[in-house]
Amino acid sequence: MRQLSRHQGRKEKGGRQILTLTRAKLSRGSAGEPLPTVFESLAAEGIHFRRGQLTLIAAAPGVGKSVLALTKSLRSGSPGFYASADTDAFTMYLRAGAMYTGWSTSDIEHAVNHGNTAQVDALLEARSDVRMDFEGRISIDNLEADLMAYAMTYGEWPHFIVIDNISNMESEGEGYQALELSCDYLHEMGRTTGAAIIALHHVTGEYDDGIKPVPLSGLRGKISKVPEMILTLFRNQESNRLFVCPVKNRTGKNAAAANWWVTLDYDPSRMRLADLPAPPAEPQYG
Repeated sequence: MRQLSRHQGRKEKGGRQILTLTRAKLSRGSAGEPLPTVFESLAAEGIHFRRGQLTLIAAAPGVGKSVLALTKSLRSGSPGFYASADTDAFTMYLRAGAMYTGWSTSDIEHAVNHGNTAQVDALLEARSDVRMDFEGRISIDNLEADLMAYAMTYGEWPHFIVIDNISNMESEGEGYQALELSCDYLHEMGRTTGAAIIALHHVTGEYDDGIKPVPLSGLRGKISKVPEMILTLFRNQESNRLFVCPVKNRTGKNAAAANWWVTLDYDPSRMRLADLPAPPAEPQYG
């Protein structure tokens, strides 16, 4: 990578390591380490956001991919960086405020309009180690400068980096080639920084209604080769359910045809995304 590799201190000559598999096991550092669990139902199926790896979250507009990424970012307790090119700063404040207070986003906006945000601000300041950038176009040079500044401020790379979304990244290519080059770049970023890279992405037109499962072939640009994990989402708005389909997952359960999924409880008015309540226990008879 451009500046990040130099900042990490890699040698210009002779710095590459050629290892046996048993020694590779000992040298992994944080690579492959899952971020702290937020959704037990995902973890139970081996669906983990792992450090040093690239995860894509793909869905139609408005389904909930940004909400899933933001919930994972804030609820995991890990320090991180969120490049929010697709959503403006004020909207993200409303969403995060709703997540932490249980209020609706309209309640948070009402508090802002009346200068009554002390409670919300105190809750969000507790996660000040999650830094956000709202540049509308994600410049590679600016992104790397931001990450280097983060490392200098906190003494380590962020544990996760969210790119919202991958179509907003600058690239030397055109069209689908640009998406592939961005995937390659983010994959290398994960290897260089040891961060879990979470990139949001769009789906093809036939799935833009957001109400049916999206298979691996439904990714816009068909950029499925590089990421270690790809999750596609769809919703049932009547029942407030968000369905997470692991269409690619190198370390857990997956179904490329999106004919299997994990169900989460989703209240969009409060930006609340959570595991479904556990069913009542069966009565025990002596």
